[in-house]
Order: sequence, then structure tokens, then C-alpha cells
Amino acid sequence: MSTFQAQVRANSVALISLSVALIALSYNTWRNETTESQRNVRQAAFKVLERLGELQEVVDYRHYYFAFESDHALEGKSRLRGYGSVAMIRDLMNLMPAPAPVASDNLFRLWNAHVNRLSELDEDGQHTDAAKQAEKELTAAIQQARIAVVGVLNTLD
Repeated sequence: MSTFQAQVRANSVALISLSVALIALSYNTWRNETTESQRNVRQAAFKVLERLGELQEVVDYRHYYFAFESDHALEGKSRLRGYGSVAMIRDLMNLMPAPAPVASDNLFRLWNAHVNRLSELDEDGQHTDAAKQAEKELTAAIQQARIAVVGVLNTLD
């Protein structure tokens, strides 16, 4: 046993150097993984914010400016653009930490429930109460998704 202790004493500088090197390597690896993960979340967040803006444009356009009876091709394009945006938003936000996934699921659910109501008009050519409610709920859900994404960004180092 005394020879083992003698060897430890004789090589103590080397053992301490090895320990420091292993700790530094472990920390560096952890930090690189954390940085990469946060970089991915940032990129996804910025893409989501862009898509949320596009979705808000679709909601506003379908609700305020579009006469569906006149151009079915344009209606189809706006519908597909909205579905594409909301699907991309949901996919990217589900990769982020809470509260992003909940906000994206709510937005997706509301889009599916209200997309057809956005352009409803009564016999006087005015928006129905259902259309007004759909626009309000979708705009609120888009805003909540923005708040969730910005909240996630604020938690990153």
C-alpha cells in the first residue's frame, strides 16, 4: 500500500493535470451542446415569427379584403398559404420548450375551427358575428404564439 501512496505522491501533478483536463473537456462539450441547441431554437423562433406575420396577413386579408365569390383561385391560394403557415408554425414550435408547444397547438386548433368563418357575410354584405369572433380569436392566438416565442427567446443564454 505504501508503494501506491508513493506513486500517487510522485505523480500528483500529473493526476491533478489529468483531472483538470477531463473537467475542462466535459464543460466544453456541455457548453458546445447547449450553444448548438440554443442556436437551433433561435433559428426556429425567428422563422416562426416570420410565419406568424404571414398568417396574420392571411387572416386579415381573408376577413377584411377578400370577396370570395369573385375569385375562387385566389381564395384557394390564401387558404393554402394559411394552412402552410400554421403547419410550419406548429412543427417548429413543438421543437421549442414550453410554453411554445401549447400556444402552437391552440393556434392550429383555432385555425382549423375558424378558417371557414373568416369571410362569412350576412345578407347585407356585413361580417357575421361568427366571422368577427373568428378574426378576434385567431388574432389573439397569433399574438399569444408571438408572446410564447419571445418568452422562449428571452430564456436563452
